[in-house]
Amino acid sequence: MNARDAQRHRARVASLRAHEQAYVMARRELRRIHEGGGQNPALYLVRRTFIVARTPGPSSPVVASPAAALAPMKGWALHLYLIALFEAQAQHRAGFAVDNTRPLLDGSKLQAAWVDLLPAVTSTTPRSAGMRRQLVRALALLEQQNLMGLRGRAGFRGRYDYFRLRLENGVRIQGRESAYTVPLPGDAGMVDPAWIRPPGPAGGRSAVISLPASFFLNGWVHVLSAAEITTYLMLRDLEARYPVAGQAGVYANNPQRETWYGIHRDIYATHRQLTAYGLVDRLDAPARNPDGTIAPGGGKQMLQPYWFRTTPEGFDQAALPTVVDRLDLRVSELKRS
Repeated sequence: MNARDAQRHRARVASLRAHEQAYVMARRELRRIHEGGGQNPALYLVRRTFIVARTPGPSSPVVASPAAALAPMKGWALHLYLIALFEAQAQHRAGFAVDNTRPLLDGSKLQAAWVDLLPAVTSTTPRSAGMRRQLVRALALLEQQNLMGLRGRAGFRGRYDYFRLRLENGVRIQGRESAYTVPLPGDAGMVDPAWIRPPGPAGGRSAVISLPASFFLNGWVHVLSAAEITTYLMLRDLEARYPVAGQAGVYANNPQRETWYGIHRDIYATHRQLTAYGLVDRLDAPARNPDGTIAPGGGKQMLQPYWFRTTPEGFDQAALPTVVDRLDLRVSELKRS
């Protein structure tokens, strides 16, 4: 980690600490939805098309997955979309379409607003104005990726109210909206592009990846960065793509990472944080230092990519104190080096 990384980590820790109560309140609202929605799922499902590149063929330019397209964006767009999936699945049975009846801003004791499901990390006065701007920006980015449908044209009054949730692939079919439905746990099928031929039979390969309820209930969906979430989803997708071989670990080398997912090096580098948080086991390569650089003498060896195993039980930790503690530790290590 260099000095710039250390500065970024310090700023992130300061923001998390300053807005800790907002994170607590948002997490509390997610728990209320989970426990009161009637479905109470142990796992929340995301179709793999959310993380797989939208490239139509091997000779076409790579079109990043919806997740990878949102990963470098500041704000709450990727987080809001996952929270919308969470909200839908907590209240609707698998296979059912979803209607969004939750207000954007003005919640009540009976029903929280969408703005209440995100931490109010803003210094604007009043805070509601700052959070509305953040929410509107997130929805505009999600509409650009065809993950949300908004009402009317730009400038239409109430345009962002009662947005429509769309399927994870972010693809329009002949100009029509792809309305979201709750996926079935047993959904299977070949969602990989035809020009990618992973080993093993395609017929039984899952079309969904799962996130434990603790990802949402313990605040990880709020505290992780969009880049960290995207890298984690990529590793979960690789485990779904290779359900047997993946038990020993998966890897994402450079051409595979960019061609299959549209994930570039700066996004992928967040595997270091995921490992530090205890969300991923990284099987270190002998020719590399812990930060991924080549170890002394390693240049004479054939470098192997890092292999990873996701550790869903890592989400059982409370997100905010865990991330603050691990980032503080990494900054301290830099000072000593």
